Amino acid sequence: MRFLKGDASPSPETPGYVRTVGEITWRQGKTFQLWVDVPEACAESLSDTGNPWLLAMLPMAASLGEDIELSLPVDALLLENVKGVLAIWREWYPELHDVHIQCPVLSYQAPCQAPCATRTAAFFSGGIDSYFTIARRIPGNDFGIPTVGRVDDLLTVWGFDVGVYDEAQFRPLSNMLATSAQHLGLRQIIFRTNLRAAEKLIPFKDMWRRLSHGVGLAFIGLTLERTYKEVVIGSSYTYGNLFPWGSHPLQDVLFSTSSLQFVHDGASFTRVEKTDVVAKLPIAQSALHVCFAKGDSNCSRCDKCYRTMMTLDLLGHRKHTRALFDWSAYRVEAIRKLFIRSRGDKIFKNDIIVAARKHHRQEIVDALSAAERRSKVLRPLVKASEWLMTQPGIWRLGITAKAFLLRGPIRKI
Repeated sequence: MRFLKGDASPSPETPGYVRTVGEITWRQGKTFQLWVDVPEACAESLSDTGNPWLLAMLPMAASLGEDIELSLPVDALLLENVKGVLAIWREWYPELHDVHIQCPVLSYQAPCQAPCATRTAAFFSGGIDSYFTIARRIPGNDFGIPTVGRVDDLLTVWGFDVGVYDEAQFRPLSNMLATSAQHLGLRQIIFRTNLRAAEKLIPFKDMWRRLSHGVGLAFIGLTLERTYKEVVIGSSYTYGNLFPWGSHPLQDVLFSTSSLQFVHDGASFTRVEKTDVVAKLPIAQSALHVCFAKGDSNCSRCDKCYRTMMTLDLLGHRKHTRALFDWSAYRVEAIRKLFIRSRGDKIFKNDIIVAARKHHRQEIVDALSAAERRSKVLRPLVKASEWLMTQPGIWRLGITAKAFLLRGPIRKI
């Protein structure tokens, strides 16, 4: 798998942006044009190394059994760390391959020999994890937790959670996030990239969630590695509930170079604990975004919305977060129809049960327990319906069966 870097030039699709692009080629002459757009004001800070491109190629190469060849230099520490990342991946997913990397090596440069990046950035999607990362970096905050660091810039990516060409969905969200950043007194930088289009070329099921979204965030951070000394990635799960996942505390720190450190933030806190902090952040009370069903709004009908609403309800934050959800649709009884499928779903369910017991909300405990019993019956049936959906001639039957099984007041996304 070879990488050929192109020159940066004005983006043909994003006004006021500069596009940096590279061509990735591999066996049988297959190619992928990977690009990322950054604001013109950031053009001087674009990386001139192979660091971001190496990470972008890594999941592809490990899935396809390809070695990597770059003409751009790669940081020596990152090359060492990548060996660790690959070792972790192969332990998680034995079907993945080792990857040999051929490239010039960029040795460590002391600060007096190279420009020193000084800023700290955090990724910002408007969700619980990203707001929590910001909240605990606000000096003198009154959220009941100590300040653990600083943040200067908020990084938002168009092309990860929202499709890279879905402007109608992204623009309302980006406007809301820009207002939040302004309220917080922080600079927001919006990136646009087609990185996720590579998933269609890779024979690895559910690659983004299971393997590569941490790599994707690191790719974005390293694109402006001349600006940042630290980039913070909000955790998905706690240290006590870790499992193979695209962003992981064992993995994310290994995306660091000699000059830029990646931090996996907040894994000591459950999602319930994070929600309790975020609900006290004034801007989040009107601009928290946990659902991608309605642009900058929360649909109040999907499982992600319902989990958040349950948590806010039992923590006593319902009144001052009334602008976030359609609370008229919220019913504890409806929780019994929540479909709990994945390992992550079960972790969040257990966290909410613990909190509900602590706050003497037995009705929520009972509803979630009923949902788990129902889900245990449904899981193999849903899996069978999804198999039918892949079969020629009877795929419509599979769609109908799945819709029937998952009917109810809470939509599974």
